[in-house]
Order: sequence, then C-alpha cells, then structure tokens
Amino acid sequence: METNDTTMVRFAADEVILRQGSMEKALYKILHGNVEVYLNYGQEDEYLVGILSEQRCFGEFSILCGKPSIYTIVAFSDVLLLRIPEESFDAFIRKNSSNAVDIMRNLANTIVTLNANINLILEELDHLSKAEPDKIHEITRRIRQYTSIDPAYDSHFHTRG
Repeated sequence: METNDTTMVRFAADEVILRQGSMEKALYKILHGNVEVYLNYGQEDEYLVGILSEQRCFGEFSILCGKPSIYTIVAFSDVLLLRIPEESFDAFIRKNSSNAVDIMRNLANTIVTLNANINLILEELDHLSKAEPDKIHEITRRIRQYTSIDPAYDSHFHTRG
C-alpha cells in the first residue's frame, strides 16, 4: 500500500490537520479515526461540510489543481493517516487504484458543495443589491476567488504533467 515517501502521521482529537488556504501538496488517507471538514474554520461563518471516516482521502485538491486547500480538516477523534506527498501521488494511485474513485467522489462532492454555496451567495447578492450596495463588491470578490473567474486568483493553477 505504501510508496517509499509516504509516512504515517497521528493527530489527536480537535487538532487541525490541514488549513483552508494552505498550499501543502499532499494526499491523506484515513487509516483509523474520523476527521471533520470545515469551511471558514474558527470564524463567525464557520460551516461543517462533513465528516470523513476510515479509508477516505482528502488533500487531493492542491495536488490536482495547484490551488490552496479549500477546506480546513480537523481530527474528530484520534486519527492515524497515511500522508502521500505530491511526488509520490502518481505511484500511490497506480498501486492503489481504488483510491482514485474516492478522490473523484471527493472532487464531485466539492463541486456540488461549491455550486450550492455560489447559488446562496448569488441570492444574497441579489437581496443586498437593493439594501446594501457597498457589500456587493466583497461578495463579487469572493465569487471570483472561489470560481477563478478573475485571472488574478488563478495564478496558482497548473496542469499536471
């Protein structure tokens, strides 16, 4: 299951494993325990996206897209993880093809969640345009940031070669 560069790492309950906005390029596979997935962790608008259990993977977004992590991952319980750095990712997938399906599911769920959030933001934007036009700029900035409509936010994008 492991390639040469993979390592096992432990985190205690409530410990942050991966921060939203970080550029750590590593895939994690949960060997034991559960993790929580958050947007805006520790902020007023914190949102629990879900809980991942054993054999699930996370962290693929930065490796595949070259963009910062869109979630904060927190240990729900004591967890044991397999950490696969970017340089070992291709070999890991070749040796563990079933994980590719899990990664695709994660990415599909991310797309669905982001789409729902964008729709909520657009509804709020429509409502605010009448009541508070000065807030429209900030909401528009966030939409551009999370959808890469604005090339300034797309500077980290690259394709894997």
